[in-house]
Amino acid sequence: MSMFRIARNSYFISFLGSHPLYAFGFSIMFVSIILGLIGPYIVPHSPTDGVPGHQSLPPSLEYWFGTDSNGMDIFSRVIAAYRYDLLIAFCGAVFSMAIGAPLGVFAGYFDGRRGIAGFVSLLILRFMDVIQAFPIFVLALFLVAVFSPNFANLVFVIVVTNLPINLRLARAEALALREKAFVEAARATGNSEFRIAFVHVMPNAMTHVVALISVVMGFGILLTAGLSFVGAGLRVPTPEWGLMISVGASQMITGKWWASLFPGLFMAITIFGFSMFGQALTALFDPLERVRLGYGR
Repeated sequence: MSMFRIARNSYFISFLGSHPLYAFGFSIMFVSIILGLIGPYIVPHSPTDGVPGHQSLPPSLEYWFGTDSNGMDIFSRVIAAYRYDLLIAFCGAVFSMAIGAPLGVFAGYFDGRRGIAGFVSLLILRFMDVIQAFPIFVLALFLVAVFSPNFANLVFVIVVTNLPINLRLARAEALALREKAFVEAARATGNSEFRIAFVHVMPNAMTHVVALISVVMGFGILLTAGLSFVGAGLRVPTPEWGLMISVGASQMITGKWWASLFPGLFMAITIFGFSMFGQALTALFDPLERVRLGYGR
């Protein structure tokens, strides 16, 4: 059963009702997506233009979160940042799944087999070992330094750094599924090994991989912010949480706390929401959870 079908029946409501923390995470994620879509259109001030003479103003009725050292409204920038951070994280998460899942299914289904397929399976795993041999942030810094920091390259960095986890999860699912009876039945009816792997095994292996998207998005937001914080990400005046924290960090010592506090707070809440929703999806597809709520046997 797909996530969308579950969302349309009472099981989804019952599940969230019995897990308040997951429901809270879902609410944060939902609001974040809405702000990502309409945020730049509802802010009271321009998120990219500073006002001369209004630098580093504290929170007030005119500037709810104050202004930064460039005279830009922090509230408007925090809200507008949802579009940039979520879009980068979403594209990175989807592309890493779209690439990692098929490779993982291939590596799992043909693991230990003789011939070219078995060799390619082993080669894929060794390549993932090479990627995972580097600390994630160090690898991200290296890739940004090579390809320059822009939107497309930040997406590429998230794809590369999250490719191993998507691939290994899909591989683990394929290793378990290839021993199931339906695989033997498909083989007995004349299906080729490649057709069995990608038509029969892969759809059944995608449940937990899809659930991982939300967690990867949270990580992508954090990684994008980290790169911007150290000067390897997006540039001013782009509204991005890590960049705003970096700009405001130098002012903390002078007591101008608002420039870093509000972007950091919104980023932390958003990452928490996506993380909780990812855990909720994992539990949502758990057969034992359906039995506990009275929706299965």
